[in-house]
Amino acid sequence: MANRLATALHQSWDSDLAYSFRHSPYAIVAAVVFLLCVGSAVFAPWVAPHNPFNLGLLDLSNSLKPPAWLPGGEAVFPLGTDDQGRDILSTILFGARISLLVGICAVLFSMALGVSLGLLAGYVGGKTDAFIMRVADVQLSFPAILIALLVDGVARALLPGEHDSMAFYVLVLSIGVSGWVQYARTVRGSTLVEKSKEYVQAARLFGIHPLAIMRRHVLPNVLGPVLVIATIHIATAIITEATLSFLGVGVPPTEPSLGTLIRIGNDFLFSGEWWVTLFPGVALVIMVLAINLLGDWLRDALNPRLRT
Repeated sequence: MANRLATALHQSWDSDLAYSFRHSPYAIVAAVVFLLCVGSAVFAPWVAPHNPFNLGLLDLSNSLKPPAWLPGGEAVFPLGTDDQGRDILSTILFGARISLLVGICAVLFSMALGVSLGLLAGYVGGKTDAFIMRVADVQLSFPAILIALLVDGVARALLPGEHDSMAFYVLVLSIGVSGWVQYARTVRGSTLVEKSKEYVQAARLFGIHPLAIMRRHVLPNVLGPVLVIATIHIATAIITEATLSFLGVGVPPTEPSLGTLIRIGNDFLFSGEWWVTLFPGVALVIMVLAINLLGDWLRDALNPRLRT
């Protein structure tokens, strides 16, 4: 078992993808930054200086304290505090957990929905293909944020008084529904190419069920572009979640994401308490930039024609 694991690791290290990663400085830096963001978010309860969600520990006398290096700041609040006396650094760490979790779950939902519909449209063809693609064309005529707002509005109407408790799931659903089209169109195009190849024709002659052909034979050969789209889509989903939270339709202020923190800080921006919104905004930019750089590297690594 150990030998097999060592062999697999050695083969992975010698692969073209690993070679491309080792020779791409910006990909290495982006990966390190992203891992730091993920690690800080996952281990926030242990690495955060304070627990901003423990109402029993909050002290309003500590509200709107500036960063530690400014007059009036305190070392126990390195990046200052918000209007409720919560440590900004701690709220960023905990807020990043929600932003990352919403983004990853929404992308997984979008990918599952889009890949399934794309495989079905490309393999079956005919009226099924036409119907799925026309639905996709209609959705593409609306901005993704508008689709997300529509889904959120429907959820509020169907779940009156329970939106705050269901906010996370509503966000995942709304962002996921707004992003499936690009997966479906990409997979459909790749499936149209793959289904005419000899190995698919041979599987048909052997009487293998179409669903099994799509799952076992076609799907593994169309996942390359999907992984690139998913990597970049995580950044888009995080931005969409931040936008929805900034508009007040995201997670509740009691368990804020980075978008909620930016919205809260925006109320104090022009009164001089700039740190309340600046530092969550910078954290959001750094995290999204790292993901986008990784997505760009993965796109180039999986398509040698795009390498410079």
